[in-house]
Amino acid sequence: MRSILNLPHHRSLRNFAAAAALIGWTALILQLWLTVTLVLEQGRGWAMALVIYFGFFTILTNLLATLALSAWRIGPGCVGHRWLTRPTTLTTTASAIIIVGLVYFFILRHTWKPAGAQFVADAALHYAMPALMVLFWVWAVPARALRWASVPGLLLYPLLYLVYVFTRGEMVGLYPYPFIDVIKIGYAAALRNSVGLIAAYALVAGLYTAFNRIKG
Repeated sequence: MRSILNLPHHRSLRNFAAAAALIGWTALILQLWLTVTLVLEQGRGWAMALVIYFGFFTILTNLLATLALSAWRIGPGCVGHRWLTRPTTLTTTASAIIIVGLVYFFILRHTWKPAGAQFVADAALHYAMPALMVLFWVWAVPARALRWASVPGLLLYPLLYLVYVFTRGEMVGLYPYPFIDVIKIGYAAALRNSVGLIAAYALVAGLYTAFNRIKG
């Protein structure tokens, strides 16, 4: 598998990565502040605020995307640069963040009406960052850097997230999304919805791979 580490660092691409990373870090920090403020107002502590914050697929995926963009901008001196800028890592991230945007747009955006700073954070995490990450992926990942045999490996990230979120739910009784909330809908429905999400993710990852295989 070729590594993006071996490609020239074009100034325009590095500038794009820097701008996108700045948006990502700003949105993540803003959402952290909003989450901590809300949880503390409810009389719960910092530990619970962090448990809630890091339970969301949106946060973890945006964090991964922002780290990858930052690593690309900083260059080989960045910790984790080689792994974060691999074509497979970027494709995993780009696939996951598209799922973040699609699930939010079609399922979650109707469940509440964020305003003010929360609206800004939501728009950045669910719309701006997915669009920026897809553009970066198209620009940064060289043609035919992916193989069809890589697709199963791309599913590891969402599968690990589901293991994490169900284990976490059993421990603290909190589930970040209504469609996997075991307490409200039961394990059968939660697992069925999880299979649907994994299938959607696999489709997106397959489309990315197909595009990479044919692009010039």
